[in-house]
Amino acid sequence: NDDDDDGGGGGGGTSDGVQRRVTVLGATSGDTGSAAIAGLRGRRNVEVFMLYAHGKMSDVQERQMSACGDDNVHCVPLENATFDDCQATVKALFGDLSFRDRHSLVAPNSINWCRIVAQVAYYVYLGCKVADEDDEAEQQQQQQQ
Repeated sequence: NDDDDDGGGGGGGTSDGVQRRVTVLGATSGDTGSAAIAGLRGRRNVEVFMLYAHGKMSDVQERQMSACGDDNVHCVPLENATFDDCQATVKALFGDLSFRDRHSLVAPNSINWCRIVAQVAYYVYLGCKVADEDDEAEQQQQQQQ
């Protein structure tokens, strides 16, 4: 049961087995929010706060986030805001060290280095694939001449 998994998936466990509450705080223009919510909904020791610019994402994306209904998930639409405004708010809260530590803030988006590492691997793979396709096209062109 995911409710009992308070370990490595952002569930609030620590390496010494002590349970602690974490607060996932992020800004989204769509998919990051839905993904974080899907992965963390219903977790006992995790609160999720996802900021987004009201009216600036698709209806489907907004419904994916706001229809969750779990008590630990809080979607926060910012009126008259852009994604950059939401991100600035998140960065300011992470920059307030007292607030960050008191609420055990963690981030689900590009502030999190794990996401960057995963994206780098994807782009390296994609670059190699494109290079292979270019080599094949060049060989075919040489064979036609």
